[in-house]
Parts: sequence; structure tokens; C-alpha cells
Amino acid sequence: MNQVQIPEWIWYPGDFEIYHHLLLNIRREERYHQWPAFWRLDDCYHNVRFRKEVQCDTPEEMTVYAHGSGHIWVDGTKYPFGQTICLSSGSHKIEINVARTDALPCIFIEGQQSASNATWEANDYSIDWLPAGCNGLYRKPEDDPAVFAFQYEEIRPVSIEQKEDGLLYDYGKETFTALEFKKIRASNDIRLYYGESIEEALDTEHSILIDTIPAANDSYHCHPRAFRYLFVQGAEKEQFELTAMYEYLPLEQKGSFACSNEQINRIWETAEYTLHLNSREFFLDGIKRDRWVWSGDAYQSYLINNYIYFDPAITKRTIVALRGKDPIVRHINTILDYSFYWLMSVYDYYQTTKDIEFISFIYPRMKSMMDYCISRTDEDGFIRGREGDWVFIDWAEIDKTGAVCAEQMLYAESLKAVWACGELIGASEERYLERYKQLISRIDECFWDKERGAYIDSFESGKRNVTRHANIFAVLWGLADSEQRASIIANVLLNDEVPQISTPYFKFYELEAMCRIGQLEYVSEQIQDYWGGMMKLDATTFWEEYNPDIPGPERLSMYGDRYGKSLCHAWGASPIYVLGRYYLGVYPTSPGYESFVVEPQLGGLEWVKGIVPVNGGTVSIELSQDTLKVKSDAAGGMVRINGHDYPLAQDVPFELNLG
Repeated sequence: MNQVQIPEWIWYPGDFEIYHHLLLNIRREERYHQWPAFWRLDDCYHNVRFRKEVQCDTPEEMTVYAHGSGHIWVDGTKYPFGQTICLSSGSHKIEINVARTDALPCIFIEGQQSASNATWEANDYSIDWLPAGCNGLYRKPEDDPAVFAFQYEEIRPVSIEQKEDGLLYDYGKETFTALEFKKIRASNDIRLYYGESIEEALDTEHSILIDTIPAANDSYHCHPRAFRYLFVQGAEKEQFELTAMYEYLPLEQKGSFACSNEQINRIWETAEYTLHLNSREFFLDGIKRDRWVWSGDAYQSYLINNYIYFDPAITKRTIVALRGKDPIVRHINTILDYSFYWLMSVYDYYQTTKDIEFISFIYPRMKSMMDYCISRTDEDGFIRGREGDWVFIDWAEIDKTGAVCAEQMLYAESLKAVWACGELIGASEERYLERYKQLISRIDECFWDKERGAYIDSFESGKRNVTRHANIFAVLWGLADSEQRASIIANVLLNDEVPQISTPYFKFYELEAMCRIGQLEYVSEQIQDYWGGMMKLDATTFWEEYNPDIPGPERLSMYGDRYGKSLCHAWGASPIYVLGRYYLGVYPTSPGYESFVVEPQLGGLEWVKGIVPVNGGTVSIELSQDTLKVKSDAAGGMVRINGHDYPLAQDVPFELNLG
């Protein structure tokens, strides 16, 4: 007998993500101005059909609900939405057509064998039928997948201060919250000035986020916005009732970290809150300013996610949203490197989850993305920025003339990722692997400077400039041979004369590279100095950029704007990844953590302990100078300590005396 199916709302695969990405990219606002994203915005298909051949063991009733207009065909007979349809025992061919111009067309079917789920197929009126999209979040007939399913919690300010011309609310830490004003008794307009800092909230001429409550309104509901401080100008406490509802995605915290250094513990907790605020429909860059999905930012969020939430759903949503639809007309976010990070992220996702169904779905989009990148290369095999392209790498003084070394390294890793994903589903194209081999050889020929003992940024300018960026990539991805690696360590990574990394974005890669070469004590110091420096300035979330040499309110400026810097930026959460991956020391050695290593290190600390999620299970680790304790509820683990390997049995505590 067939198992009864559980119904959920279904749609054309990938369109839920693409539709919500569209909405997200037009929400940015700045001082009463709307600021849509400056790249092409794809939309969902607005006319979709669904089909399934249903085998009924016994007669059943089927009711179809839809968001959109259309009809149902059952064995050649047409029915309207909402009508109960009787299916006799036996086989039935069902096709449903639905169109919706204003949002995501989708259907929900109550039934037993006919219930809507991923066993249905969807089609955009082209040739191919694909498994329907669904995500388990919408399981009631009254749900609408066009409305993203957030949760809400009331929060209260820690203080309210009467100022000369208004009220200053302090909510104690950064938040993303919708305000609702009731029983308003004000004869004039009330203006709201939001601030990640107190300076921004009180600087009414330059605050980025502003609301106006028109005079004579009895109530007013504000859109959710990011802030810690709220300045209500032109009002007193008795003139309204204010409710603040924190809007968030309910993510389960599966990972943890603690150590002998209380400052690092606070940094880890602040990093978790930073990432959580930016984990919404997708992984966002910052919660106040852009609230967009940037591929380079998201790439780091995926890796951090693996050590704190291990939530594959948000990673998949973000990957699908960023890619959009064919034809490709521009690099993702207009940035060369961000197209490459996207391609790399798909293979990384597989290594973590072993989700072969997702690879089968996304591979055609990987292939067209890579073919677009190849079409942008020159006859020497290098990719260069063309008109409209943004060669980013980092907010740093990098020589970006012509072919840029770090860009070619990202391109090489992307070629390898696309080839590997093709291999997984039997669709491999050797041309990607051949291009990879040719490219890494050309990188060495053109960018390796024997005299400087490092990779240069660009060979075309003649400057022979050396920065940390390409050399960090070479160490992380094994692009440097053993002799080159030793040279890079001496001449770049441990050389203070090479300009330091100044953004949390690239410190992610720098600290990982330093962990790889055994410099964990340096990493411990950097975490305390850099992230601890922000906390000393009353940071409750980590920033887009931090320079300890910039004093006072000037530290809040960026992009020529007095308050342009994001004070809650997802890439600031990288200590979670570094501490989980290298201090607790857990990483997969085969896809989906079917085998994994636990290789903890102290990094100059007296003790570390924590939990790392491993694709459906967890590993708990406690390491001191005298003892190592490990326990996992997942099979396939191996403990590695002091050059020795020990098998880790499932649900069996492992303990080793190190004294």
C-alpha cells in the first residue's frame, strides 16, 4: 500500500527563492529614497503547470487550492480550484495550470496519494518537467509562500531618555524590529530617526533610516528596520503607546564554543548574534544598509553556518537566489570574483551535505555560469574586468591592472568545482579540467616573482606589487608548491612590511591561512585585538570594516557617508568558523561528513570546549593541556592529536591523557 502523502505548497523549482530575492533587492532605502539593486533582477515564472500520475489504492477526495487563476485536469475532465474531486481507485493523470501576475504562482492539494509535494512535477511551458519546488515551511491551505515565514518577539528598550526635542530609546543591542505606535495624541508630524549608533540616531540631518508619522494618525505601523537607538522627534512619552516586534528567522543553534579567555567567549557570542541578524530569507550582507545578497559575503556565511546552525536550507536558498535565471548578462552582483565564489559554493555545499539532488538541479546553472565566465576570457586564458565589471577582491590597495592574480586563482578553483560537480552526476566535461590545468600553469608563469618570493597582483602594470590576497589563496587552495609555500610564509604572511588586511572580509581568509601554517597563537591575538577592539567601542554586533586608528564618530563613516558603514555585517562573524574548524578542529574528509576528523588545538589558550554539528549529528570536544575528551553521536569520526590518529566510535566517549 502506498504511503499517505503530506501536503505542502509547491511551485516551479527555484522560483520561491528568485521571487523573494526580487522583493529583497528593491527594499533598500536611504533618507526617504528607495534604492533598488544595480543589477538585473530576475522574477519567478508567472504561468506554471504541474502534473502527476496518481496511483490510488482506494478511492480518495482531492481538493486543490491555488494562489493564482487557472484550472485542473483530471483524466481529461476540467475542474475549478476549491472543488472537492473524487478519485476512484486506480491510476489518474492530473495536470494543473495556474497563473499569477502579482506574485509566486503555487498550489496546495489536500488528498492522500494526490497531496502536493516534491513528487509532483512543474513546467514553465517549455519542454522540461522538473520536480516541483517546496521547502516544508508552508503546510496549511491558508498559507501563502509569497509571504516569507518569519517569527516575531516583543522587545523592550533598556532606557528611554527625554531629550530637548524628543525621546531617545536604547534597545541595548542591534536589532531588526518593526515598530507599532498606538493611541497617538500628537497634533504635528512625529519623525523617527533610527541609528546603529547613538550618533546616527541623534544626527537628524544625516540619519540613514527615517520614518514620519503623519499628524492626526491614531496608529502607525513601521516596516522592520535595523537599529539599536531610536530618536522620536517631536513627541513625549504620554503621547503614544509603542510596541517593538523583533523579526527573525528561527535557526537552531547546534554549535557552541567556550575557552579559558572570556574576551574570546564574548566575541564568539557576538559573532553568533551578528550572523543570526543577517540570516533571513537569505544570508544578507548587512542588516541596515544594503540588506542585499552579495555572493562573496554569502560564501563566508555558508562556511560559518556549518559551525553554528548547520542549516542547509538557508544556504540552498541563497545559492539559488544569487544565480537567478538564464541568459546571463553580467557577473553576479556585477563582480567577477562573486561569480567564482558562487560556483565554488555549490561544490562546498555538496562536500558538507552530500545533497546530490541539489547538484542535479543546480548543475545546468553552474554550467551556463561557467561558460559565461569562459566567454569573458582573453586569448591568453586569463579573465579580465570588462566594461561594467567590478574587480573587487577586497577593500584594499591592490594593483588591479589587467589580469589580476587573485582573480585568476578564484577562476581556477571555480573551473575545478564545476568539473567536480559534473563528475558527481555523470555530466562531466573534461574541458573544464583542462582549462584548470592550463590556468594554474599560466598563473605560475606570469604571476610568480622568484626575486620577491611571492605572487604579484598584476604583471601588466609593471609595478610587481605584492599584497597578501593572492598569496593567501595560494596557500589555502594548494596552488603553491612546497617551496613556494615556504617562501610565501616567510616573505608575505609573516612579513609585517606587506600591508596588513584591514577588513573582516579578508581577515576570514588570512586567519584561516595562518591556522593552516600553524600560527594559531597569532590568530588568538588577532581575534582579541581586532574583534575585541570593536567590542571595546561598545559594539553589540561586528562591523563591515574596523580601523583602530580612526577616532571618534569618524569610525562610523564609509562610502563618503557619515553613517555609511554597516555596524552589523555578516562577514564580521568569521571567528565562529575559525574557532570551530581549527580550534575545535572538526572537518569532513568525505562528502556529508560520512568520515570526518577531530583535530583540536589550543592556540595558546589554556582550554577549549564546544560542539560542532556534522550533518545530522554533533561532536563535543574538550581539550586542555592535560586531557582530550571527544564524543560524537555520528559515525565515521577520527581523532587526530600530536601526530597520531585514533578511531572515534559512535556514542562512545574518547578520552586521552596528554600529560
